[in-house]
Amino acid sequence: MEKLTIDQVASLACVSRSVVSRVLNNHPNVSEEARRRVLEVIKKYNYRPSSVARSLATRRTYEICILTPRRGNEALANGFWTLLHLGIFEQCIQRGYYVSLSMLSGDAEEELEDRLLNEHSFDGFVLLTSEVAERVIDTLRERGTPAVLVGHDPAYPDVSSVDVDNFGGAYRAVRHLCRLGHRRVAAILGHPELQETRDRRAGYLQALQDAGAEVQETLIEIGDYSQRSGYEIMRRWLERGPDFSAVFCASDTMAIGALLALYEAGVRVPDQMAVVGFDDLPVSQYTCPPLTTVHQPIYEKGRWAANILIDQIEGRKRLAVHANLQAELVVRRSCGAQA
Repeated sequence: MEKLTIDQVASLACVSRSVVSRVLNNHPNVSEEARRRVLEVIKKYNYRPSSVARSLATRRTYEICILTPRRGNEALANGFWTLLHLGIFEQCIQRGYYVSLSMLSGDAEEELEDRLLNEHSFDGFVLLTSEVAERVIDTLRERGTPAVLVGHDPAYPDVSSVDVDNFGGAYRAVRHLCRLGHRRVAAILGHPELQETRDRRAGYLQALQDAGAEVQETLIEIGDYSQRSGYEIMRRWLERGPDFSAVFCASDTMAIGALLALYEAGVRVPDQMAVVGFDDLPVSQYTCPPLTTVHQPIYEKGRWAANILIDQIEGRKRLAVHANLQAELVVRRSCGAQA
């Protein structure tokens, strides 16, 4: 007999197509009688793609979902997210899991979240930033669904997480600027509600304090990790006449925006203004001049997140794991010093 379609399985089991789908995805909203009939048809006619067979044997779907925030036009265009997603995707493929990617925006309908969390039986979730975690973590806890957070947040000590040493990375960057002779160093930081922003801010302030440099709140501006925010903040500073000689940007994207504003204003980098970023995106070595930045292992963060989550799904880890990867300064021309 030719291989059955899902509609033929439904007909033979005297159920609807959606019931077959729910059985294949191990969804609880199926009567035991309907589940028994569908499984009998599946067994009799060998309707078992390899992934479904594994699901039936292990009561897992071998699917995980990445929940990511949407931030304007930066959601997928930002090179940071591309590298992070790639690390997650490739590690999941190696371990035999499929990956779905879904965005949550501030005005997302509750119906969408309900479908993602309740109707589709994912084995686990990768939560990108605490913005996402605060929206879904209570539901996942109630269901006992494994989750890993990319980015530490002390509000969720029971949720596994992976991050980079944000404090240490910012400290090394600003300390380097101070050692080059800069006494007034400005900062363009990211979303203030994120733990990584708080840590990078603390590293920036500690480096200034240790170097005996000036610490002034007026030299700190808040961006949103977009190129536009870096550009607009630097434009405002230039319009009023900057009273600093260097700027630490909490992301390469904001640093690239700041570099454009400086170029348009005729300010020479690094002769008149030193610029340092954070992330070490691939594009940072091709800016003009090449950007000094803090390298964080973005791709490896994704692999770590996937591994931690799958280990929890498969029962290898019972307690929360909090991984903290190293951040290293990469010196290029934008700071005024060669490597």
